[in-house]
Amino acid sequence: MSKPKAGWLAPGARRHVVTMLHGVEPHAGSLTRRWRARLRVPRGAAAAMVSITPAAAARLTSLEVFFPEVERAGGDLARRGVTPERATEALRDFDNLVTGVLDGRFQPAREQLQLATQFALYRGFYAEREAEVRRLESLARHAEEQERRRIGRELHDEAGQSLLLLRLQLEMLEREAPVRLRPELAGARATTERIVAELRRIVAALSPAVLERLGLAAAIRQMTVRVGAACGSEVSLRIRGQAARLPLTVQEVVYRIAQEALQNAAKHARADRINLSLDSTDKRVRLCVADNGAGFAVEAARPTGFGLRGMRERAGLLGGTLEVRSSPGQGTSILLRLPAYPIGASDVQNSRTSD
Repeated sequence: MSKPKAGWLAPGARRHVVTMLHGVEPHAGSLTRRWRARLRVPRGAAAAMVSITPAAAARLTSLEVFFPEVERAGGDLARRGVTPERATEALRDFDNLVTGVLDGRFQPAREQLQLATQFALYRGFYAEREAEVRRLESLARHAEEQERRRIGRELHDEAGQSLLLLRLQLEMLEREAPVRLRPELAGARATTERIVAELRRIVAALSPAVLERLGLAAAIRQMTVRVGAACGSEVSLRIRGQAARLPLTVQEVVYRIAQEALQNAAKHARADRINLSLDSTDKRVRLCVADNGAGFAVEAARPTGFGLRGMRERAGLLGGTLEVRSSPGQGTSILLRLPAYPIGASDVQNSRTSD
């Protein structure tokens, strides 16, 4: 998004606005005091309101300085619960005071300035709203990860341990049972072992404990081995850089997108060769998962198809991008780019703990 500037005003209108502001400047203090006396806004919002008035513009060095200030004030007002409509109404009230001190002159210039100010105000307001939505989505993703971990722990500690005990009991019964019953008990034990293996796979998908213990590189290595063994695909892996130093939030996003991409390649695309590469520097993270599978028409894919929407949302929350290249019969390539230390994530460092 480009920065607001005086270029919003035509050259002729700009000259008239500047002339009008010269007329406002001697009265800026008195106008502001009179206006603030009748201003009704939430506590703490008055300063931001004052900064968007013609009096504030008259005191600044140029309109190029004023409009970015208005945009910043729009974000501040949004955080304090002041709508653009309420701010615009207050600006009209200020213009009524200006009309008095200027004897009604410069009406077109005042209207031009007010329209440009409203535009900057709305930009700041909606930029803050978009940032708030991203913060809420980030919190939701964090809550989702925490819930995954909780469910994973419960499955491991409760169901997993119970199944292991059942397997042990079946093994003991198999040894002591009459010969005619041993095949059936052996079958039950084998079924239990398969359930335990599947449960471990589910727990690993829900709660990648290895990610916290050993870091992103080890977690991805383990995942590629598991996917290759389960699906019979040949998975090649290349990791460069210090992935373990990345904030945990970044590691989680990379891991989840790699997980989704590998599963799509192995299960949906039925690929027998998958290449995964992860490169990280002190500024950027790049993940690429490419396969020789069935492929698909990207432009015709459903928004939720193949988990693409979820992957894009995860990338977008950290200021990253997800690029998908595919066509029927030509395989698929998924490319993730992320900042290594996104704003709001750099303070969430990797806090690995051992069992």
